[in-house]
Formats: sequence, structure tokens, C-alpha cells
Amino acid sequence: MKLDEQPFRYDADRSVYTSTALAFGFLILIESSLLALLIFVLVPVAWAKTLLLIGLLALNGWAITKLRQPLTTFHALTPHSLYLRYAGFQAELPRSALVAAQPVQESVGGLATLSPRHDAEHDRVVALFSARGQILLTLSEPHTFHLGRFQRVTARHVLFNVDQSDVLLAALNLPQSAPVPATHLQDWETISPNRSLSPSSPPASAEVALLLDDLTRHFGEQVVVDGLNLRIRRGEIFGFLGPNGAGKTTTIKMIVGLLRPTAGRVVVAGHDVWVDPLAAKAAFGYVPDRSLLYERLTGVEYLQFLAQMRSIDQAEADREIDYLLDLLDLTSDAHKLSGAYSFGMKRKLALAGALLHRPPVLILDEPLNGLDPRSARRLKDLLVEMADQGKTIFLSTHDLHTAESVCHRAGIFYQGQLMAEGSADELRTLTAVPDLESVFLSLTEETSSEVSS
Repeated sequence: MKLDEQPFRYDADRSVYTSTALAFGFLILIESSLLALLIFVLVPVAWAKTLLLIGLLALNGWAITKLRQPLTTFHALTPHSLYLRYAGFQAELPRSALVAAQPVQESVGGLATLSPRHDAEHDRVVALFSARGQILLTLSEPHTFHLGRFQRVTARHVLFNVDQSDVLLAALNLPQSAPVPATHLQDWETISPNRSLSPSSPPASAEVALLLDDLTRHFGEQVVVDGLNLRIRRGEIFGFLGPNGAGKTTTIKMIVGLLRPTAGRVVVAGHDVWVDPLAAKAAFGYVPDRSLLYERLTGVEYLQFLAQMRSIDQAEADREIDYLLDLLDLTSDAHKLSGAYSFGMKRKLALAGALLHRPPVLILDEPLNGLDPRSARRLKDLLVEMADQGKTIFLSTHDLHTAESVCHRAGIFYQGQLMAEGSADELRTLTAVPDLESVFLSLTEETSSEVSS
């Protein structure tokens, strides 16, 4: 060890290791016994039998060594580099390339590994054995890792274990999420391929609650979302308007972490959805265009299940569930199986689930679909009240009247691009037409004409 190295050790939980090692050891024993039997039966020459048995013993010894490697790991920190080591894996990361480090606690199921592996879905290298002492590192740019003699991968994140993770985090002295560039936080000019608008005055708080930065999604050669940029502030209701097939639902799936962008990023309440997914998802509530419920649970049971998943105190959850059921006219049907609900009732139950943990950001995909006029009016009033309390609401809708009457700003999205954004007054001024519906028709028809010509 170098003189300037500060070691950081990880000792695996022996009980966790024992169960894993016994399972692998049992398989090795069975396979070795079968191979030894085949050698005795099929190999007639004594010296050949001896060589093969020695080789089998050597292979078993190598396997046992591999099984023991995750038991103890020594990472090291120097003034210039962080050295990560795990089961024969070594990586030297310059400290200048580290932009974020955060404690996490992801489920070990499917993650624990006896040798490091590449998790392409989350753009990270996983060198992890248990749920204890997990740290997720974020790099300024993709780094090349050698996972074996013949395997090289690139990734921007590393997930690993270490004892005294708080000491290592303090020594690294990094933010917990990658910082949002100041230029993005301050730039409030409209993002549009051909136009620009001055946005309306933001709410009292200038904090950006939802940031879409050059968000892009390709399906093969088809560009469904093309470099979408939005900055939506705390306490703002933003209407996301567009016809069917414009790319609205694809955009929302990228915002909530259901679909990985081809390029760009999404930041919710300061957390990058693809860098810090747990914190980001805890900060928003989401109602998809089609309600997905556990239809063998009653309405109350479904909401209680969500409360348990989000670790909400039982008494607080009961109060919140009663309030939401009453607000959305579901009290009389609360103890019926949700599978027997009408379409509109399912929409309201899904909305109650999204509001249950009082998230600072609410993502709604066509929330008024299937609601009766009374429930729709109650929902609009609720959205306005939530915005007054500082909540941020991203509202995808076909209902232009709702967007005009409720939203602080609206963006017209068509053929994967944001055609214009601003308040209803600004959009009307842009096209010199009397209402938002006429603005929508003017912009989309104009674009269709440009494409056809």
C-alpha cells in the first residue's frame, strides 16, 4: 500500500456468503463427482486418469478461490485517485472525474455477484455482494473498465460495497447527485425549433422542479422525441399539449423512468431519474394514460399497499387514504374490488395512489379521461390548490379548455418537437388567434404544410 493511500475495507456478511457459497459448492461437488466417475470409467490409461483428476482438483481449487474473493475487499483513496477492488477487479478512477457519490440501498436480488458485471440498462458497473454499505459513484464521462482478460466495458456509474460508507463519502466530499448546470437553471427562454417566446412570470419560487435537457428518443430510425428542453418551476402547472402520436406518452415514460432516453436527461426535484432513480421516483407521483391496478385488491387495500411500499406511517396513511377517497368520491366503493370499478373510478383510484405520499412533482397523462364532470371539476380545483401549495404539475391533455383555464404555461408538442410554449396569452399573441384551440390548430397545420412541401 502506498503511503498516501487511505484504505476502505469491506467484509461480507458471512451468513449471506455461506448460503451463496454452499449453493455453489453443492453444485461444484455434484459436477466434480460426476466428472470423476466418468474419468474412472471412460479413461483406460492410468497416467491419463491421474492427469485429468489433478486438473479437476485444480479447477475446483480455482472455483473455491473465486467463491472466497468477495469476502474481503480493500478499496483505497489517494489525493488524486480512488482505487476500487472486488473479486480480482481493479479500477483506478481519477478524483477529478468523480462528480457525485451517494449512499443507496438497492435490493440485492439480481445484483449480488461473485465477480463484477456490467449493468447496461443503468449504465453502471456492479461490484456488489450485499445490501450493506452501498455507494453509487457518478463519473463526469464514461470510463473504460476491465472486467476480465477479454471483457472491456464503458459506464458512467459504479455500484459497490464498503464498510463505513459515511467515512468514504465524507472523504470524497462530493454532491449526492450530478449538479444541474447553472446555464440550464437560469435559462428561461422558450425552446422551439423555429420560434421563441418569452415565458410568463414564474411563481414566487424560482426553483426548477422538473428539467428536461435535450431529451431524445429513437425507435430504430424513427425519431419520436427530438431534443426536448423544458424547465418547469416549483408551483407551476404545465400543460403538455399534442395530438395522438405526437410523442407525449413516450416523453412521459422517459420522465418517470419507464423508458431510457436515446440522449438527454431528466431531473426531478434535483435528482437525475437515471442516475438516482430511487430519490427521483420518491419525488413524483405518476398517473399513466391507462390505470394499472391490482384488481383483486379493494380500493382501500390498494392504497394501503402503496402506503406500505412507500414506508408511510400507518396512522398518517389512514388519514390520507380517507381524505383522498372522500375527495375523489370513492368512499362508498372503497371496500369493493378495484377490478369491478368503472373506467372513471379506476382513474380516480390511480390518482389517489399518485397523491398518497404528497409528492412535490405530479406527472399526469390524460388525467381527465373517463371522469364525470363533477370529478373533473374537483380534480381541476385540486390541481390549482396543489400548485398554490408549491407542487409542480406536468399535465398531458387533449382538453385545450382545461389547459387554458388551469395551466400557468402550455407547450404544444407535435411530431416529436416542441413547437411553442408560454402562457395562453403569449401563445394567442404568437399566432394572432382568439383561443388556445386555434393556436393549436394553427401551429400543427402549419407544421404539416411545411413537412408536405
